Amino acid sequence: MRVLFMGTPEYALSSLHAVFAKHEIVGILTRADKPNRRGNRIEFSPVKVFALEHGIPVFQPEDMKDPALLEELKALSPDISIVVAFGMMIPDSIINLPKHNTINLHGSLLPKYRGAAPMQYSVLNGDSETGVSIMYVTARLDAGDVIHAKTIPLTEDASNGEVHDSLAELGAEALIEALELLESGRAVRIPQDETKVTFAPSISKEECVIDWTLPAAVVHNRIRGLSPIPGANTRLPDGKLLKIYKAEKVSGDYSGEPGMVVDVIKKKGPVVMTGDGAVCILSAKPEGKREMPGFEIVNGHYLKVGEQL
Repeated sequence: MRVLFMGTPEYALSSLHAVFAKHEIVGILTRADKPNRRGNRIEFSPVKVFALEHGIPVFQPEDMKDPALLEELKALSPDISIVVAFGMMIPDSIINLPKHNTINLHGSLLPKYRGAAPMQYSVLNGDSETGVSIMYVTARLDAGDVIHAKTIPLTEDASNGEVHDSLAELGAEALIEALELLESGRAVRIPQDETKVTFAPSISKEECVIDWTLPAAVVHNRIRGLSPIPGANTRLPDGKLLKIYKAEKVSGDYSGEPGMVVDVIKKKGPVVMTGDGAVCILSAKPEGKREMPGFEIVNGHYLKVGEQL
């Protein structure tokens, strides 16, 4: 099929490669270029880099409702549009342009976790499984009919970063299968059950702060659900920030106030009390320093037994 692809970050590349291998990509829409962190040069999105490398027409609209953009896209005669982490609202005129309309790859098993952070919430909530859904794009956020879904198990130690990478690959597989269903006329539209809808809004800075009074399982899920980005954080005794990227629940007859360092596990790291149980910090980044293993946090004198986070 003739495909119009809309996407921006690295997450979209697995899907883009898969679609490119089996279909004709007639155009790519991606977000506008932006300066790097130091502001001394402009960075292209990973999707734009792919488009330029493969000679595919690329569009970076500031206004998706621009009539000139619609005319340019019409001239491409797409059979279908695919959205993977595009990051812009799409008007009905563009959604309905292709013969097969517009479909979107979403990182959850809809109707669970509509919104911007579905992968994070599956980990934050300690779910035992997650997956991807291929749905039709509608004016309502992530509310379109689902035409295909794939599921994978979630281990209790999986980080958001690991889930992100797994779903990028799973999503590429699901997209190709959905395109085959559409092309052969076998795609079935399954309306979402509105009574089972949950939401996954963007993670706020406040939600990244670890509440040590919560149970160890909840603290552990928060750390892995926010790793590596944006990172769960706490304050060291000197007031400086400590971002924690990996931890594990530990058993033992520990006692102390939530947030207190009560032990050090050799070759692992400091053990911190929570409201119910304890966790061992396995990887963290003190403010102004590099990420380091938990035992280096102790060896570097950032934390010791008896100190309070």
